Amino acid sequence: MLETTFTLLKLLAAVGGIFYVIQVWRQAQAKHPVFSYDQHSLPNETNWRWRKPDVELGMQLRDDPQKSTLHLPVHYLGFEKVCIVIGALGALFVLYLYGLFVVRHDGIGNYLGGLVFVFLSLALLHVGSRVSTLTLFQDHLVVVVQYAFVLKHTYVYQHSVHLDFSGKPESVFEMTVDHKEPDFKLYIKRHKRWLFSGKRRFIVSANQSQGSWLVAGLHYWRDHAGIAKQA
Repeated sequence: MLETTFTLLKLLAAVGGIFYVIQVWRQAQAKHPVFSYDQHSLPNETNWRWRKPDVELGMQLRDDPQKSTLHLPVHYLGFEKVCIVIGALGALFVLYLYGLFVVRHDGIGNYLGGLVFVFLSLALLHVGSRVSTLTLFQDHLVVVVQYAFVLKHTYVYQHSVHLDFSGKPESVFEMTVDHKEPDFKLYIKRHKRWLFSGKRRFIVSANQSQGSWLVAGLHYWRDHAGIAKQA
């Protein structure tokens, strides 16, 4: 009887969590509509720079002589923080133990086998990776992704009319009860010769209004920047 009651409570909790996530997702869609880049910003000094976002967007813009940078918040979910901590501890622990004992007694072969666990730990460190800055230059775009709280990856895209940008909020199926709002998925596609192209997905701690503004701004940069288009 006790086991049945416990199972029923778990089922009710799961159903309640599903309805909660759906409600959060619907409220976010209604609260944060798609924003126009021109209507929710002011002109900047040159066309290749980010336009100055409206205060309601809550974005921090910094303009320097050669670049224009948007600083974006990075919000980690609870389970992402746990994964990162486990990943960091796991990588250090396995490296230490294998270096101390296995290599000394069993040789390099078993040590390499243990590196599999290190790679798994490194994968956990990347859980929750999110864009922290988007920097526009006249001839290229720099995307900085923060992971493991303080580490960073940098991606550089040379200016080209063949760059394409798109994005959308996370679907309700990608959310957990940790979400206060869905994150925004930013896609950058670089068309290459013939039928080949490269597409990368980035996660941004942004709502639909902020995300749609970012995508439109990147398109604006693509159409107004470049060495051949001095502004």
